[in-house]
Amino acid sequence: MLAQEKVGDRWVDNNLSFYVVNESIKKDGKLTICVFDTTRDACIENLQTGFELKVYDASDEMIWEGIGSGRTKQVTLPTALPKASYITIKAFKPYVTNKRTGNLIYQDKAIQKKHTL
Repeated sequence: MLAQEKVGDRWVDNNLSFYVVNESIKKDGKLTICVFDTTRDACIENLQTGFELKVYDASDEMIWEGIGSGRTKQVTLPTALPKASYITIKAFKPYVTNKRTGNLIYQDKAIQKKHTL
């Protein structure tokens, strides 16, 4: 499938992912992410989705878990996590929302990303 297309009465785009724009979880407990279009290799500023964020150490033990509304790109953890090794980000639902139009854009499954720190 190319970029977003109308399938029946739904917009569908399976080329979306999360992208880590900037992160300093180990030092500052901060992370900046966006909804990313893999066909254009770019963040799509008007798309948002709520997500769960999990932080793991090198032993694959979860050391922090939280949620983000997706309304802002910045996530600030309560504290820095110097033992963090990687994060996982997973959307709550198999769609994102276009902030300008309110349209839902569906995926076959909820977008997710594993990112090594």
